[in-house]
Amino acid sequence: MLRRLIAGAVLVLALPPGALAVSLAPADRVEVRRAATPLPLDASLSDPRWADGALTGPFFDLGSKSPAGVATAVSLWYDDRALYVGVRAEQKTPLVATQATDDVGYGTDDFVAVLLDVTGNGGRAYMFAVTPRGTRYAFASETARYKPEWSAVAKATADGWNAVLRIPYGALKLAANGPQKWKINVVRNVAASAEHETLAYAPLMAYQAIPGWPNLGFDWRFWPSVRGVSLSGAVPPPKPRAEAFLLESAGTDRSSFTVPSGATVRQTPRTAGADVAIPIDATTTFVGAFSPDFSNVEVDQQTIAPQQFRRAFTEYRPFFAQGAPYVNPALEGFELNLPNEVLFYSPAIGPFDRGLKLVGTKGSESFGALEVRGTNPQTGMLFDDLAFGFKHRRPDNTFGYWIDGVNAAHSNGEDRSWEIGGFGRSLASGLVYSAMHAQETGTFVPSAGEAQKNAAFIDIQKPGLEANLTWLDVGPWYAPVDGFTNIADVRGPEFSLDLTRSPKRGPVKNAELYLYWDRWLDRQGNVHESDADAYLTLRMRSKLALYLNDQVGSQRTYEGDYFSGGTHGYRDQQLLPFKTWSAGIGLGEGTPSSIRTDYQAGPFGPFQLHQTTTTLTRALGSASLSFDYAGTREAAYSGFSDGQWLRRLSLAVPFGRDGNASIAYRDVSGRGGFASPGRNLAASLRKKFANGNELFVNYGTPAATSTLDRWIVKYLMRVGGGV
Repeated sequence: MLRRLIAGAVLVLALPPGALAVSLAPADRVEVRRAATPLPLDASLSDPRWADGALTGPFFDLGSKSPAGVATAVSLWYDDRALYVGVRAEQKTPLVATQATDDVGYGTDDFVAVLLDVTGNGGRAYMFAVTPRGTRYAFASETARYKPEWSAVAKATADGWNAVLRIPYGALKLAANGPQKWKINVVRNVAASAEHETLAYAPLMAYQAIPGWPNLGFDWRFWPSVRGVSLSGAVPPPKPRAEAFLLESAGTDRSSFTVPSGATVRQTPRTAGADVAIPIDATTTFVGAFSPDFSNVEVDQQTIAPQQFRRAFTEYRPFFAQGAPYVNPALEGFELNLPNEVLFYSPAIGPFDRGLKLVGTKGSESFGALEVRGTNPQTGMLFDDLAFGFKHRRPDNTFGYWIDGVNAAHSNGEDRSWEIGGFGRSLASGLVYSAMHAQETGTFVPSAGEAQKNAAFIDIQKPGLEANLTWLDVGPWYAPVDGFTNIADVRGPEFSLDLTRSPKRGPVKNAELYLYWDRWLDRQGNVHESDADAYLTLRMRSKLALYLNDQVGSQRTYEGDYFSGGTHGYRDQQLLPFKTWSAGIGLGEGTPSSIRTDYQAGPFGPFQLHQTTTTLTRALGSASLSFDYAGTREAAYSGFSDGQWLRRLSLAVPFGRDGNASIAYRDVSGRGGFASPGRNLAASLRKKFANGNELFVNYGTPAATSTLDRWIVKYLMRVGGGV
């Protein structure tokens, strides 16, 4: 039944793409006018200069791949202190402006955002967004802890809303005065209909769900360059920044902390520590973390879904998050259906005592190096690890290369790994090609020749179509200690085909069919991993979305371990089936109130899997509520059958522009799933003061498997104004 539905959907995807109009193409030049005097921070847009410099679009709807149904006018100005952006946004649907706290609840509301790449090659990209309520959000590609000083105002109008954004140059790491090579774009989110609109448009641009849209690390290549921006004495000298904390904890679990991998470890609570960022020059920064604490940023990454491969976790600790793309600089990934592999995977590193880092950019290059030292509280082993990365990429994204490496010095041995790779792109044909080589040596590697990774691909990118053919060869002993590797002891091809269409008529607004195939052999010539998958997504003109997936595969294990046969001498082999289908339906996804439910069934390794998941989100005035329910039933082919159920409820409440509180409860019962059973209650309160300092009060942590009886009061003091 599912295969017939997917086959029928190919008829929609086979239709020729409709005529595509372009607002601003990547090759265009956008004039930013120079202002003799600063433009007022006045959302009425009464200053006549806003009309003189207006770009009227039309904005493009990324879902329908057609001009948006509402008008947007953008005006860009600059002086020697700041960039000024005025936006007049027409809107037919009711304005959505529920969030009241800056940098909390991104994507829930309508917003307009300015996107800036100040290097011209994606090295440092920024996003500044404002909602109709004036709530602001700021993001940077180089760090997850970006908190600049900038301004924005907004107001509702009879036919929509207006906004003015003022971005001072102190919020940007500008290399020098003189002519600027920025790339720029302006985008809109219409929350009531989950429409994503963009001033700059290229046929290769795709609809992405929030919070993944816009993607600063990728989308910059579609933005046009600015024209006419030349600064004189405008670039401010970089400023150092220090964040020192004082912390007190109480409770029976005051010595328990949860790391990004989900493990809860015990260590003596730290009562004080500091993070510093000292600029070496305008675009290079030294970062230090001394006796760091991360209890106020822990996040819930719990799931009961069974895993076929190693799971990748999100890093949330400030030291590792800052400059992460510079330390892991690979420009391409080679396992198309799996998480990107990296030599330095920081979530695998538990609590650490000290971290030092140097990150920056110079022209078309970016670079990063770090040292991190500590003691593993689970094993007692010392570690003192080094990692570095270097990347070159042309501004037109037609050529690039990277090199990175890690030296993991642990008390039980030393592991060294390095990687080099490059890529090329033809703008005329859409052809992309890339290759890489990686090598691991050290105490844990008995044969360096069998601890290598080699990969290469060719890829063709056309409007509505992308096809990729990859060759992958990973030795049986390749598994960098500090890295993330999906699977080793594999050699063979993989192929993917991605088709998208946006019909001009009918109920379907956007359709995507993704096909994937691989066949990887181990060093004995047996099939280690084999997959043939199909994923169909239909987004309707209404708030409805449909998801249909079919996965047919197998995986060989060796003494119960799927990762590598060579490390087990290819003993006790077993070929397990992975042949599941799934169906899902979403209503209002990307809007303030949405629901998504999915069902998956079929052979999943040693058992028959039945799994349901449902996620509900709802705006309650300025507060937001989310609820998750998931259940698995694992019917073993031999032995016992079991199941597991997850229920998760969270409520977030704002306290003015600079404060918020949240409470979360999670209950996992049963032992037939991926998670450890337990009930977890966590609550948090944050308040930012006028001087930039912050107060955090936490009970428990959402990251733990069960409630930690742990109260933490943390006061964070900020000194300096650097970014």
